[in-house]
This record gives sequence, C-alpha cells and structure tokens, in this order.
Amino acid sequence: MKNNKNKWLSSKVWGYTASVVLMPYAALKTMWAFGIALGWSSKGISELHMAMKSGNPVIHFLYSNGIDITAILACVASLLGLSLVQSWGRKMDRRLVLIPAWLGGTAFTYIGSDGLYLVRKAEIGDMHLWVFLLVYGGFLLWGITTLLAAVSFQNREKRFT
Repeated sequence: MKNNKNKWLSSKVWGYTASVVLMPYAALKTMWAFGIALGWSSKGISELHMAMKSGNPVIHFLYSNGIDITAILACVASLLGLSLVQSWGRKMDRRLVLIPAWLGGTAFTYIGSDGLYLVRKAEIGDMHLWVFLLVYGGFLLWGITTLLAAVSFQNREKRFT
C-alpha cells in the first residue's frame, strides 16, 4: 500500500493536468477580447471592453488588439504546471518553481471555491451558468492540481538531491 501512496504523491499527472485546465478559460477570454459574446450577453461584453480599455495603457493596448492579460496569465500558469513535471523545471532553482506553485495553488483553490459558492447563491448576473462553472471550476481545479503537482515535485526531487 505504501508503494501506491508514494506513486500517487509522485505522479506527474498533476502537473500535466494543471498545464491544461486553464486553457478553456484563456480561449474564452480571448474570444471576449475579440468581441465574441460566447456565454455572456452583448451588454456584458461591451461593459468588459469598456473596463479593460479604461485603465492601464498596456492592458488597453493589448485588449484593443484581442489580447486579454488574464489569458496570458493563464498561459503562464500552465507553464508553471509544466515546470513541475518537465526536466527543464528541475534545472531551475526549486524556489522559483515551488513558491509560485504553493502560493498560486492556495490562492486559486480559495478563489475557485469562493466563485463556485457564488453560483450556489445565483449571483452570476447575465453570464451563462456554464461560463461561471468553467471559469471558477477551472480556477479550483488548477489550484488543487498545482498544489498536488508541488507535492509530487518535492517527492520526486528528493530522489535527485
């Protein structure tokens, strides 16, 4: 039984899962940046565009060109998941991989849980329910799988040090 537990806690599946679970979110946010109102009302997309273009000039520039900064951050988060399972992640300082994994995993587990609680309370506005579940479910799943990938990384790295 101990061998199965160690295998589960050392599995690379967690990092690979963390590397893909935010991709639907990134795709959805990119569609919204291009004005495609998938899963949301046209009014909601219009308000999002106004908000994204009224603040930081870099975010305004990116968004005006169909690039949502949170979609980029989702791709960075995916790379973090990969860094916990790929050989190039082992070549980095462990702190550069583990600190963001532990902090991000904890934060996203909380954010995803809190967001899904709002679904229960039906506080989602004019956004379709599937979008809310995809976004906050993705955040929750990324948080959990990133935390498990960090544990797995640490268990595997004990063998290499």
